[in-house]
Amino acid sequence: MKSLKENKRAFTLIEVMLAVGVIAVTLTAMIGLLAAITSNVNQIRYQTKSVALLANLETLLKMKSFDTVYKWVANAGEPYVIYFWDEYQNPEDVDNSSLVTLCSEMNGMTPSNPPTQEHIENSEGEVYRVFLSLYQAGLKGQKTRINDETEYSGGSLDGESTSYALSYLPMKVQIMVDPRDDVINGTGDEIINEQRRVYEDIIVKMR
Repeated sequence: MKSLKENKRAFTLIEVMLAVGVIAVTLTAMIGLLAAITSNVNQIRYQTKSVALLANLETLLKMKSFDTVYKWVANAGEPYVIYFWDEYQNPEDVDNSSLVTLCSEMNGMTPSNPPTQEHIENSEGEVYRVFLSLYQAGLKGQKTRINDETEYSGGSLDGESTSYALSYLPMKVQIMVDPRDDVINGTGDEIINEQRRVYEDIIVKMR
């Protein structure tokens, strides 16, 4: 009869290497899964925030005159850029540090420009860069100029808003998410925009 000591057997080098390999593959798969889950969670969070910002944008457009918005989007090849970010109302008071959404079009801000470094330091989360542009497909076949029977076929809108024949102005909204430490000034690069674009929609400005 073999003793307990005789039954004991050490692991071979091959067995140890196989075990390490299995653990490494498992950990790699888990890390990849965790990264995918985190990415999906962030995407959902960005899109949820974008829907809320769309309401802010619509409120902003109601406050602006038709002429102002018309000038923003009349040039079909150059979107108008608006920035949104969440900033602490009282950054020095930890007991009263509620967040408020600010916008580059508010009084005291520089229109169509990103938040200053001071605003960034008092903010929380990412900066949302919004492109507002003419929704050309929404005007195809329409007579967009007063006393002109020519149908719109695409491109920029000529003339002043007073010569615009329709009572509505369709616009395309694109929302990009910029990291706090890499906020792009203006329209930026299309490759980067494609990576950061999280939301698109169509809105209308009425006279």
